[in-house]
Amino acid sequence: MPSIIFDLGVLIGILYLAWLGSAHGIYASAVTALELFVSLSLAVLLYEPISAFLAPILQDNLGVFLPDTVSMQSWTIFFVFALLMWGTMLALWLVVHPKIVATKEIKTIEAIDMAGGAVAAGFAGALFIGAAMVTWSMCPLLSFLRIPAQHMFLDVGKTALRTAGGFAGERHDGRSLVLYGEPPSRESVGSARLAGETWYDTDANNTQDDHDPFYDADGNGTFTKDLYYEDVDGNRLRRVGLIEKYTVGRWDSQVLVANRDRPVKGPPKTAAKPAAPPPPPPPGQPGEPPPPAVAEGAEKKKPVREEQEGEEKPDAVEPKDDF
Repeated sequence: MPSIIFDLGVLIGILYLAWLGSAHGIYASAVTALELFVSLSLAVLLYEPISAFLAPILQDNLGVFLPDTVSMQSWTIFFVFALLMWGTMLALWLVVHPKIVATKEIKTIEAIDMAGGAVAAGFAGALFIGAAMVTWSMCPLLSFLRIPAQHMFLDVGKTALRTAGGFAGERHDGRSLVLYGEPPSRESVGSARLAGETWYDTDANNTQDDHDPFYDADGNGTFTKDLYYEDVDGNRLRRVGLIEKYTVGRWDSQVLVANRDRPVKGPPKTAAKPAAPPPPPPPGQPGEPPPPAVAEGAEKKKPVREEQEGEEKPDAVEPKDDF
């Protein structure tokens, strides 16, 4: 579904709720916004530990009745978040809201009251629609209608998560690990670990295709297969933030990160030296190289005959006179 349709729906919803807020005044609208904030904060902070505790129990008792295609973990996350968010909001709206609004009256100028009510209700509307979008992204049945969060201009789902999760603990360099996960780093940092950007394999082909959603952690506009990150908790696994899960539309273990060891770079390879020639065979053995040839015109040395002891030397021949 095109993102412009979601943007138009969000805009119309916020304007309608702002119009209602202008009619009810600034006080009632502000109370509604506060109730939404409390409900959303409670759901964001508690859904993960509660679902992690309940999922194995439900899997052991109900898993045999469900097909393999149904993820008990994803359904548990969806129901826990929905009950915490909308159950708390309903209780506050029915029990607390009437008592607070009915017993408090603030006399202000009508124009200011209307304008303030519109602003407060507009903020409450952004939280309300954002919480609905987050819940939508968790529902397994609506995975085929995934919210194109990374292409939306009015992505109030991220706004709701940032507002509710801003007070969560576990921060690093002013950055919330709950919302954004462990931050990217550089390859030159020796302590940096290697993973990939968060994505969801919609067609189960083990390859990140153009239609597979991903979270652009480094902001380069494309999927980064080799993402170096700071391993803040030292568990050798990159922590995935809530905004990353919301963006890819998957909240269970099907979210892919591709944690792996960084490659070890050894010394540069040098060219192999040629092998040394084999040593010549000993004399008299087959394969002995022939003696070197004598160059043409060179005098051959005759072997010197050694004189044996007792051998008489020939008399010298005296030259004869011709006269």
